[in-house]
Amino acid sequence: MTAELQSDVLARLREEGGAELIAALAALLARTAPARMALVTHGLATEDRAVVVRAAHSLHSSAANLGARDLAKAASALEQLAESADGWQDRDACQAAAAAVAQCWSDVADSVRRLAAAHVETP
Repeated sequence: MTAELQSDVLARLREEGGAELIAALAALLARTAPARMALVTHGLATEDRAVVVRAAHSLHSSAANLGARDLAKAASALEQLAESADGWQDRDACQAAAAAVAQCWSDVADSVRRLAAAHVETP
């Protein structure tokens, strides 16, 4: 998996909202991804399917909005697996999918944080 953000998505965001939009989306992902990953881990450990689905969905959406394709795909795969009754029963598959999401976040986190560093909070 690559740690690159999709340049076409970044170009579109730059056209639509400038560097500020990119930085804001990156800051949102950088701020929320660790908590969402923790929720996935907790949800799997406590067998709380709804928590896993919601956290994976949130990661998928935020990653896709910024062009973090691999993270979005991995989070979507986990979400779909957890939504499926058969998929949810396959604990090894769920753990593997969660590990894939964690690896994708690890791969892209530095790039996301660099983009977020340009974000200036407004009062």
